[in-house]
Amino acid sequence: MDDLYREQILEHYKNPHHFGEITDADITQEGDNPLCGDVITLYLKLDDGRVGDVRFRGRGCAISQASASMLTDMIVGKPVRELKSQPGADEVRDAFRQHASGRAQRRFARGGGLNSI
Repeated sequence: MDDLYREQILEHYKNPHHFGEITDADITQEGDNPLCGDVITLYLKLDDGRVGDVRFRGRGCAISQASASMLTDMIVGKPVRELKSQPGADEVRDAFRQHASGRAQRRFARGGGLNSI
């Protein structure tokens, strides 16, 4: 099972989906992690309340880049209202913010593991 996940991560890292920029994006959001240097910028183009197109650019480890690719697959075509009301949406946003600020890595490094995030 672990091999399957590793293969998926490597596939998305080597051949990312929705990679690039949207020059006339309605929403642009950048996140970075100063501890490890990962940087991801998301570009969203809205279409009648839905995510009509999504792209990302970034640099960093295979997991950060693959997760951005997987995220874009998950949200393209979805209604913005649905994305905002997804169970766990607040937790995902908080985890992203913690990752971007480096707090998650510091807590994990102190021995708190995922439960401390």
